[in-house]
Amino acid sequence: MKIAIPVWQSNVSSVFDFAHRLLLIELEDGTEKSRQEIELTEQSGPERAAKLRQLNVDVLICGAISRPLTFMLNSSGIEVLPFVTGSTEQILDAYKTGQLYQPQYALPGFWEGARRCFRRRRGRRGRKW
Repeated sequence: MKIAIPVWQSNVSSVFDFAHRLLLIELEDGTEKSRQEIELTEQSGPERAAKLRQLNVDVLICGAISRPLTFMLNSSGIEVLPFVTGSTEQILDAYKTGQLYQPQYALPGFWEGARRCFRRRRGRRGRKW
């Protein structure tokens, strides 16, 4: 499973649509297999969606993201976990342990109920977020 996290100064970038760097982590049975940082030069939503498809990303964990880009990614089979904030290492650990839905990882200003679905969703391997 490949997870992508947009990065700004070792933290989750606040808006994916304008992020310049992407941390790409490959997990196998919950253990990190590889990691690389990629420059994002693609500017438009369709270009960014195509880049994530090209990288075979399964899950995008990000801060804010535009609705059109979310729909493009979802329709490509990429799961989007938005409105997340914190250091990339904290967020990755929270994802691996199923704690990403906790309030301390919520981006300030998200609307009521935007992250409520995190508790009800199950990952591709049956893991609860």
